[in-house]
Amino acid sequence: MRQRWLPVTLIILIGFLLRLFQLTAVPLRGDEAFSVQYWARLPLSQSLTEIATLEPHPVLTYGLFHGWGLLAGTSVLAMRLLPALIGLLGIPALYRIGSRLINREAGLLAALLFALHPFAIWHAQDARNNAIWAGLSLVTMWFGLQALDQPRRSRWVWYAILATITCNIFYFEWLPLLAFGVYVLLRQRAHFAAWVLAALPAFLTSGASFLILQGGLIFGGAYAGTTASRLDIGRLFTWFLPTLSIGDRLLLTWWNSLLWPLLLILFIGGVLLLWRYRRDSAILLLTWIIVPVGLLSAAASRLNIFDPRYVLPILPALILMLAGLIVLSYRHMRGSRLRWGLPLAVMGCWLGITGVSLANYYFNPATLKSRDWPALTKYLRDETQADDLVIQLSVDAAFGYYYDAPAPNLALPERPSQPAAAIESALASYSGEYRSIWVVGQTFPDWPNVGVVEGWLNQHMQRVRSGQAADLHYWQYMPWEVNPDEVSPTPLATFDQQVELMGYRWLLPANRDETLTVWLYWRPVRAAAVPLKVFVHLIGSPNPATGSPLWSQDDRFPQNGQLNTVEWTTGELYRDIYSLPLAQVPAGTYALAVGFYDPDTGERLPLGDGDAYRIPDVVIP
Repeated sequence: MRQRWLPVTLIILIGFLLRLFQLTAVPLRGDEAFSVQYWARLPLSQSLTEIATLEPHPVLTYGLFHGWGLLAGTSVLAMRLLPALIGLLGIPALYRIGSRLINREAGLLAALLFALHPFAIWHAQDARNNAIWAGLSLVTMWFGLQALDQPRRSRWVWYAILATITCNIFYFEWLPLLAFGVYVLLRQRAHFAAWVLAALPAFLTSGASFLILQGGLIFGGAYAGTTASRLDIGRLFTWFLPTLSIGDRLLLTWWNSLLWPLLLILFIGGVLLLWRYRRDSAILLLTWIIVPVGLLSAAASRLNIFDPRYVLPILPALILMLAGLIVLSYRHMRGSRLRWGLPLAVMGCWLGITGVSLANYYFNPATLKSRDWPALTKYLRDETQADDLVIQLSVDAAFGYYYDAPAPNLALPERPSQPAAAIESALASYSGEYRSIWVVGQTFPDWPNVGVVEGWLNQHMQRVRSGQAADLHYWQYMPWEVNPDEVSPTPLATFDQQVELMGYRWLLPANRDETLTVWLYWRPVRAAAVPLKVFVHLIGSPNPATGSPLWSQDDRFPQNGQLNTVEWTTGELYRDIYSLPLAQVPAGTYALAVGFYDPDTGERLPLGDGDAYRIPDVVIP
């Protein structure tokens, strides 16, 4: 017996190590941060009365995450470890199911493929209830099959307990539960009444949870789903099938159009072989897939829930079809030269593709599951003040999880239906209340009010800084009217008795190779005879490529052409913004040379014995 379970134990260990690997390497994504903040950290009474009425999950999910948070803490490691551990239950369950439906070799192979599966690992490393649901759903299926094979009352009781727990972890467990019921009706009709009695507690308790917690949300029409997709039959093949087969991190775009037909052929081949040698098993697997997909598709015609994660428990059925193809083709081709070649070729290709998908998931920056909110919040922590306001455009809970800057923050737009007039009214109020307004992230492109915040700010305020922290944008806006506290009470320099430099700031970007931002404050003494340009030059040791001390520059008319030195108002303060590229600038200490010149003649305005004001000690890291 010990030797029989040794390979399964090794497979479970492999699955656990893959789910533990890089577990905290990527920041929490928005839904995960929401789970930590509102499922685990809030008192259970508050999460059930305030959060569960807005986010449709069963009561047991809230209880489980809150209890785990009390026991293990709410760190990224602790919260991601919960689904990783419970999801592992699916590996031995799938081994037992595969052994029962096909044979022991197919069970071992299916367990291994599940342990290695990129989409299963993605969810196992996600602080949500999807992987918990998928693992428990497999255990429930195994107990159901046990009840059919040994139809004793105790077996059905255990099945009822597991089904009730799983349905109260994720409402979509109704789909595989109904699929099993359809199979029982088709192939084990004598046990259908027993199945109904065993499944009834699961339906009643989860249904009661749904009606009590989310009834108003659903039936009131306030819930439209959490994805951007509704039913698209074609995408069942081009999106669902590849994702549930080898994950969604392959990135071989040139092969995508060929991938789903090849996968379809493999699964059809597996079904045909099962139909010949294990017809009852083939019917179970087909029912296991068709019923959940069909029911989800019907619901997705009305709600935005068309996403592979909502049929995650059919993933093992696809794996079993593949395992059946590999194992039974060996038996089917007895005497053929391809008896070993074809199974090994299919297995080798599958493992190779899985390896590429996993490598992309773990190491490729283009496939990261979340945005680098910690990089952005660190920059905001260093650069913002308490009298600034940070507006988050993307309404992402992960931003709030990591945000610890001194400036207050809020989400705007608050929701897709928020009217543009309400957003603009709020911005008008904020612009007079705060020193500056920071904007981060990006409004969802399918929201009707996309671009309203940026449009109003660009029209009514001065953009004084912009850039990216990792892959996240940030902008800073200030009123056009300069607060005298921003500048020196006395001029730093006077150019040709025409204009005074009253102050400056230089600001490093969040990403090293973007632009150095320079703020210059001008106070005209008299109007210029011609429109003058400003030069801002970064100078240092001679550049080996040019032999010049000039490393970067930004020459333009004041305020990017909005301000004309012939017409500007004498005595008024103007804030002027310049951006100097740093991509080709090595680390070191530099200086900034600033001044004015006539763009037609190139002649600079004099400043004492020279023609430029020097800002020293500009350190580029």
